Amino acid sequence: MNIQNWTRKIIWRFTPVNYKDNYLKVYLKGGLCNKLHYLFSACDIALKKECTLIEPFFGWKEKILFSDIYDIDFFNEIMSKYNNGKQIMISMDKFNSRANTKKIINYHHINLRQYSENELKVERLNFTINKNSTKLKVLEALKLKPEFDHLVKENTSDIFTAIQVRTEPDWIEYANNKVVGKKEILLISLDKLIKMISNFDIVGNLFFTSGDNHKEISKTFQKSGITPFYFYNSNYEYEINAAINFEICCKAHFFIGLSRSSYSNLISLKRATILENDNSFIYNLNDEIIRRIDKGLQPVALDSVTKKTIIS
Repeated sequence: MNIQNWTRKIIWRFTPVNYKDNYLKVYLKGGLCNKLHYLFSACDIALKKECTLIEPFFGWKEKILFSDIYDIDFFNEIMSKYNNGKQIMISMDKFNSRANTKKIINYHHINLRQYSENELKVERLNFTINKNSTKLKVLEALKLKPEFDHLVKENTSDIFTAIQVRTEPDWIEYANNKVVGKKEILLISLDKLIKMISNFDIVGNLFFTSGDNHKEISKTFQKSGITPFYFYNSNYEYEINAAINFEICCKAHFFIGLSRSSYSNLISLKRATILENDNSFIYNLNDEIIRRIDKGLQPVALDSVTKKTIIS
């Protein structure tokens, strides 16, 4: 890099950015719930800096828009209560990028992941989540598009228990490389999980969510005498399925997941704070299903069942 370009880069990095009345363009990374954490950060910035988010892309296997999963009008309606009556996100089809090029602020100088982690670090140390935190506002505002919301209602008409099963290749890779406490286990066989479930008082039918192998998982459950149900539509993009399953799990009487999964943790958080159902559990500690008292905040298994989180 020559000295002129290097100087320009330094000036850009340290020159204050005027966000007000401009558009913030963000890029979300990771799976569905990692993307939601990025979105929490972006919305927090938008609220504090008085700018408007350009509708971001979601999708795991192909690019789709926020509005391909969620009801963007409902999202703006709820978030406007915290944004002086103004919409916080402009849909891609309404945004004229050519006309507003000079008003676009790219997020590249903002680490949205670190922004979220900084907040989580403080919350975990203090065992407290602020009732006015932006993530709770966003969780309140996230509503599936009507056709997907209808599917959630179809699958939650009766009382049921939900569980997240982690057998996906990316989870296996993560678990093999993650160092955890002696009594915490991340790679849990389906047979061992079924044994834990058999010792747990399930309420209603059992629903399971997983990223793949649904038919094989269902057959294994059935061989043990448990007939579960699940939702997966191969015509939908991966994260549409994930979002539908997320909402189904939120509406379960009991939800069982893993403290190391951002998916399980956000489900537990929404259940405890928005839906006022704190009956969430983990199965990655001591080979048993244990009720968590952290409202989905703590990733360390032992912390999730011993460190009570307060909403203040």
